[in-house]
Amino acid sequence: MKEKTLNIKFTEYDHINELNVNDAQLIQSAEENLKNAYAPYSLFKVSSAIQLNNAKMVLGTNQENAAYPSGLCAERVAIFSAKSTYPTANVETVVIVTAQGNSTPFSPCGGCRQVLMEYELTQKKPIRVILKSGNSKIWIFNSVKDLLPFAFDADDILKKE
Repeated sequence: MKEKTLNIKFTEYDHINELNVNDAQLIQSAEENLKNAYAPYSLFKVSSAIQLNNAKMVLGTNQENAAYPSGLCAERVAIFSAKSTYPTANVETVVIVTAQGNSTPFSPCGGCRQVLMEYELTQKKPIRVILKSGNSKIWIFNSVKDLLPFAFDADDILKKE
């Protein structure tokens, strides 16, 4: 038997003023877009801003539905829209913000992590992930892999033994 350890690294900021201008603007855009979230059942509003390598920004919010689980999370709405509108662009940064929150930010659900990871693997370039919830600290991860270290992709599924 071997015991192994896996470490992840992320940066924590106390305030948006500590960030570079682009990251601060992405967070502010996502926070302003929280008003467009459709969350009448959970009342938990989430917004996402995606920065592409073509300098375009795409926004998305969570969209709930009475026929749960037919709704979509903000980060999936944003990334699906980004890749539908700009299919050749690479995703550089994904910002995820929530209206509620205290000291630490909420992190994406497993489904969103897998979707983000597939785009990162497909484009063969890391996607930065920035998390902020209400008045929480800001966490920045340099890769989706830090949030989903044992991800799988089509190559794993289609492998022939």
